[in-house]
Parts: sequence; structure tokens; C-alpha cells
Amino acid sequence: MIHFHHAPLQKHYVEVSTIEKKVALFKVYAGMEVDLLYAAIDCHYDGVVLEGLGQGNVPPAVVAGIRALLDHQIPVVLVSRCFNGIAQGVYGYDGGGKMLEDMGVIYAPGISGQKARLKLLIGLNQVHSPIEVAHFF
Repeated sequence: MIHFHHAPLQKHYVEVSTIEKKVALFKVYAGMEVDLLYAAIDCHYDGVVLEGLGQGNVPPAVVAGIRALLDHQIPVVLVSRCFNGIAQGVYGYDGGGKMLEDMGVIYAPGISGQKARLKLLIGLNQVHSPIEVAHFF
């Protein structure tokens, strides 16, 4: 059986006239505290990208911060911090990818955190023709 980790390149063109929104990028690590995610809310960030562990998992302590971001209508995009990692909702434990997916976290498999941040930034800055962020990824 052959598994393709990346779909054929599909270009989606969007017009960018200004960049006014703020998107944070956090590298998730073992023992990470939730305070950084709360700080993103307090500092009025418009989106957050997380470079998750393995296939897109986070420590259980971070889940409350993700839930708070989503409750504030701040999109959370998750990528794998692993070089060739593919973030996907597999594990169902507290902080596991499946749980995060069910909460409304958006997966961006196959791209780096930096690229996901730029893509989210572009998506959030579409003023004249808003983009559904989840479909944008």
C-alpha cells in the first residue's frame, strides 16, 4: 500500500491589501504551562498556531488555554513540530490530537509552524471577502 503524505499542490490565491491582525506561534514542549496561551488572549491576538508534539498533541495542562482561545473565537491551528511530522487527530487522551480536533482545533498537516502562521495571518486579514479559516487549511 502506498501512502502519500502530501496532496498535489493546489494554489489558492487571496488578495492581501493590509496586515493588521496578530497571530502568535508557540512551540509546544513537555511540561508547558498554560499561561502563554492566556497571554495571547490578554494581548488581543487574533489567531494562534501551535507546533504540537508528535502527530499534534499537547500536554494536558495546555488544553484549558486552547479551550479559552476557542471560547474567545480565536482560531487555533496545530502543526507537528517534528521535521517530517504530520499533525492529525489520532490520540484521544487529554491533550491528544483527537480531543483537540473535536474541540475545534484546525490541523495544518504537512506545513511548518512558520508557514501555518503566515497562512493564518493571510486568512484572517481578508476584509473584503472573508475566508472560512478551517476550509482555508
